[in-house]
Amino acid sequence: MASDVTRKLLKVFGIAVTDFEDQAAALIERAEALKARGAPPEEAVALLEEAVQSVTMVTERWGEVQSYLQDVQQKLLGAARGVLEVARRKP
Repeated sequence: MASDVTRKLLKVFGIAVTDFEDQAAALIERAEALKARGAPPEEAVALLEEAVQSVTMVTERWGEVQSYLQDVQQKLLGAARGVLEVARRKP
């Protein structure tokens, strides 16, 4: 059964992903327009800064999900190892 922590974490991640998709689409559109008209360096740099910020944000949220999942996996593996140790001792 999923915990409230899991639900909240996935909700935050889901929102981050959908926000990222929207931001990425808008940035791609801007990049194509800048390329077509010969972007001045300052506009290109601003677009790159926004892209880095957007990727960084979604990557951080993904890292939180991965970390939480790894913690749950380690707890499960620890419990399973304990059962195996007991089972191996029985004749």
